Amino acid sequence: MVKVRPLRGCEARIIGYGDRAVISVNSASMTERRRFSIGHELGHWIKHRGTVGNLCKKELITANRTSNSRNLLGREKIANEYASELLMPEYLFARFIRGADISFDVIQSIKEAFGVSLTAAAIRFVNSCDYPVILACYGPNGRRWYHKSKQVPQYFYPVRVISHESPGFCRILSNNEKYEAHEVDSDIWIDALGAEKYEVMEVIWPISRDSFMVFLWWADESQIVDQIEEEEKVDIVEPTFR
Repeated sequence: MVKVRPLRGCEARIIGYGDRAVISVNSASMTERRRFSIGHELGHWIKHRGTVGNLCKKELITANRTSNSRNLLGREKIANEYASELLMPEYLFARFIRGADISFDVIQSIKEAFGVSLTAAAIRFVNSCDYPVILACYGPNGRRWYHKSKQVPQYFYPVRVISHESPGFCRILSNNEKYEAHEVDSDIWIDALGAEKYEVMEVIWPISRDSFMVFLWWADESQIVDQIEEEEKVDIVEPTFR
């Protein structure tokens, strides 16, 4: 059973006994958030039955890396992955994004097609696509967490603090709700040697009053190619004879 009701200090909770359970979800949240929260609690019920009954805060019902407890992070990650697969099944999702060009329009189309938030859509895309893309979350104290697709070089990291040189960030600060893609110097977002020589595409959207999501990709993948070539040079060890 699912009950929509006002909740304080959490997004959702599940209380169960035997083969029955009640999920309470925050009535103040958007529909997409409530759907994901319900999926998250179902994940706890399926994967952690007998240990659930805790309150799931907003910052836990997302694919994040902010928890200091490895055990808690593991449980929440499993519940998040369950919700993601429940709402965006792999067999449908893979077909949906097959052949799609990389752009923020793809993220928005995923949101509309599967009835999820922009953040949930972006996380699923980053974890499934064949493009070099990065998704990062920023709060008042800087970077909270990030996801990279497998195509992003190992030593590429999103910067720890949002730069005010970002045109997308400036638009958000001016309360412009139109989320547009901008090509900017790569070193504004990417912490990597020589990043200032390249460009990256950015889109930013707010998820709360003081927190933001940043979706990054490369229109020109020269930075990716050059980094991979450099890594391959390092991996080549010339034989020595003594």
